[in-house]
Amino acid sequence: MREYTIKIVIALIALYVLFKITIGALADTYASKIKSFTDHSQRIVAKEKILQEMKKGTEKKNFFSNDEKRIISNFLNKIIDELNIKVK
Repeated sequence: MREYTIKIVIALIALYVLFKITIGALADTYASKIKSFTDHSQRIVAKEKILQEMKKGTEKKNFFSNDEKRIISNFLNKIIDELNIKVK
């Protein structure tokens, strides 16, 4: 019984270490990103970055290539057809 208990404890420790190395590290990075948005100054910085990217995007002549335009148009047309929306 003692050997079984020792094996279980070793297996649990190994699983815990494996979890911390793989999923735990990923969860920690997301937790730190979420915590950064609780700070008001960090939200302002993020807002400014978003606005700068939007400004860069509006300065471009074309947002999409011809192939992207065709794909998006076909997709939207299928959605409109499926929803039976009458486009004016």
